[in-house]
Amino acid sequence: MATDVAIDIGTASTRLATTRGVVFDEPTLVAIDTSTGDVIDIGHGALDLVGRTTRHIVVFRPLAQGATVDFDVTARLIAALFERAGVSKLSRARVVMSVPSLATSIERRALRQAALQAGAKEVSLIEAPIAAAIGLGLAVQDPIGSAVAVLGAGASEAALMSLGGIVTSGTRRMGGGDIEATLGSLLRSRRGVVVAPGTLEALKISMGSARRLSSGQTVLVPARTVDRGRPVEVAVTSDIVNEALGDVVAQTARLLEECLSDAPPDLSQDISERGLTLVGGHAQLRDFADVLALATGITVTVANEPATVIIRGLQLCLEEMSSLHALLRDVDR
Repeated sequence: MATDVAIDIGTASTRLATTRGVVFDEPTLVAIDTSTGDVIDIGHGALDLVGRTTRHIVVFRPLAQGATVDFDVTARLIAALFERAGVSKLSRARVVMSVPSLATSIERRALRQAALQAGAKEVSLIEAPIAAAIGLGLAVQDPIGSAVAVLGAGASEAALMSLGGIVTSGTRRMGGGDIEATLGSLLRSRRGVVVAPGTLEALKISMGSARRLSSGQTVLVPARTVDRGRPVEVAVTSDIVNEALGDVVAQTARLLEECLSDAPPDLSQDISERGLTLVGGHAQLRDFADVLALATGITVTVANEPATVIIRGLQLCLEEMSSLHALLRDVDR
């Protein structure tokens, strides 16, 4: 009996689901023993090894800015995901995978080949904005305009869809990870300290505001000095966190404006009435929807549990594979 599997591989997080539910929702990390080539662990297990491994064990992040940068590691990740889900080559697995709309034909073929190499019998790719729209319950196959923005850690994309396809879109290879990188650079240059990536992400979530409204909050976080490597505590204010948000917020607003400006008049009217929905982990940034609504002049809302909308859409694709076959075929190029 064939096993249906949905996979959403993102820059920061990867999710795998079957028709029974989500099986894997962990960081997109793979720990490999370079002396033997064996996969030591993936996801949270690999994250726990960061900074604590011997020289021959390396933790890889196979995606950067929404693009696959190491196809061999990606194939190993998919194989490990299949193992977690109990999928083998004997399972004759049918796989539906999300892919950024900005992915090239070479990246799409390589991603499909990675899944086939891992043991899939059949692989269909669906562009992330369409998967998100399906997860939101939007009528993507009807002649009605629907607008979605997928805001991830490494890439952001906005798309206007109708009749099962993307009419206009805009993309940027930037996302929530760029905010953390900018914040880390500011603390390094101004305070002379290095702060762990996980701490930077926590600061962004707890203190950041897309409106750059200062809460007057100050938090002490662990760090180490750049010059001598000494462990210290550094005071981080909401002002410096908000400063790190500036470029990504501005670029996202321009991205949405460009996408909507290219829309045909009739579809523009649909979007004016129905609004645009934000999905992806980065969409949860405080005040982000308000800032984007002001920039675009339309209603902008954040989806319920935005980080899992795409995998929910892929699950629906599994359940309605036959009715969505034409849609999957059209986008799987």
